[in-house]
Amino acid sequence: MITDIWFYLAAIPAVFFYGMGKGGVGGILGMLSVPLMAMSISPVQAAAILLPLLCGMDLMALFYHRKNCNYTELKIMMPFAVLGVMTASYFMGSLPTHIVELMIGGLALTFLGKKLLLKQSSSPNRIKGYALNLLSGFSSTIAHAGGPPASMYLLPKKLPKEQLIGTSVVFFAGLNFVKLVPYSYMGQLDRQNLMTSLVLIPIAFLGVRTGVWLVNIISQELIYKISYSVLFITAIKMLYSGIASL
Repeated sequence: MITDIWFYLAAIPAVFFYGMGKGGVGGILGMLSVPLMAMSISPVQAAAILLPLLCGMDLMALFYHRKNCNYTELKIMMPFAVLGVMTASYFMGSLPTHIVELMIGGLALTFLGKKLLLKQSSSPNRIKGYALNLLSGFSSTIAHAGGPPASMYLLPKKLPKEQLIGTSVVFFAGLNFVKLVPYSYMGQLDRQNLMTSLVLIPIAFLGVRTGVWLVNIISQELIYKISYSVLFITAIKMLYSGIASL
């Protein structure tokens, strides 16, 4: 496993805050997990170490939130998201991450700008919904960045906060377990990476439990405000990272 102390100084807070997001509390720090870990290792290795942790966090989050999932929406979302994973698997290793960041950041800002100008966010039509879910699966595979497209699909639905969180949890749990296939095929789930993931599991579970505790005391209005704020900050961050890498 990795023994570099600098890696763990970045990885421990990154995994904890990602866990909080899995627990139901959106957080921009979760989106920074791969970049933080990539300060001492390659981005691909950082994503590979994080993936088994995401699967573990998903199992814990499912225990708390699966009963609140809107399975009608999930049946619409999942097929195209899996198609996105399959498409990304073909491009993995050849498509620059900054291209994905620019694409998602631009879409997210367009979505938020439309909501601001129209004072509401209309639910995407069927074709746009399919495209957003495909993009969520694609970007989740390339850079664990499937959250913004999924948010653009789910937030306008104005689901109760329990359904919003539950549907997101079940959706990404399914995606992350599907993603194990291409990551294994690429040889990224090797002994070193898996042992490093194992060391970080307690931090991941602590983050999820903290997120579950917080979401139970936060109002629905605040959950939506947090979700839109996280989407905005994430979009800015992704655009900045993409432009900086050009």
